[in-house]
Amino acid sequence: MTERPRAQRAIGAVYSWAADRFYEPVVIRGTFRLLGGDLNALVMDSSRRAALVAQGRPILDVPVGTGFFATETARLHDGLLVGVDYAWGMALETMNAAQRAGTAELVAVQGDVHRLPFADASFPVVLCTNGLQVIPDLRGAILDLARVLERGGTMLVSVITAPLDALLPRSARPRLPTMLRSGRAVAGELQAAGLVVTAYRSRRLASLMEAVKP
Repeated sequence: MTERPRAQRAIGAVYSWAADRFYEPVVIRGTFRLLGGDLNALVMDSSRRAALVAQGRPILDVPVGTGFFATETARLHDGLLVGVDYAWGMALETMNAAQRAGTAELVAVQGDVHRLPFADASFPVVLCTNGLQVIPDLRGAILDLARVLERGGTMLVSVITAPLDALLPRSARPRLPTMLRSGRAVAGELQAAGLVVTAYRSRRLASLMEAVKP
């Protein structure tokens, strides 16, 4: 058994347990604001940007979490919004949130960001909000997100990290968990996957970036 599947199952179990208990009040409304300042408002800017770029075509949101941001994105978007999360509890909570909000165009499925169940170039826009920092194998995740993004498509990413990589030798930095790497390091992985980073901004420990697939 490899380390990544074991870690993913553990993370998935924890997030499934937290989905309908305290994830939104504690993590989204509390931790995100503490560590990212106005991060939630900036994520909503990304949602508006996603809807504008997609122009009614499907948007992929992964990891979708409890649907806190996805339901708002769906209200702004004229087409299908597909949410994916490794934690089955998160995907279920997103579907419940969509039902409560009456957003029929939002659907969510359980899936692995390293092996997304979609064909190449399926989406003109990919949203990846505050999730990469807890997903094992950052490079593998970004490569598959880039695979399902169409040419000319846009990827909008936000992460919260406590960057300690600057304190270590350069050779050791890629082996660090993503949450201990800098936002610039995440942007570097986007570029390594063949994407072009066109915008980058930071708030406290949060980094937001936009990238295009040439």
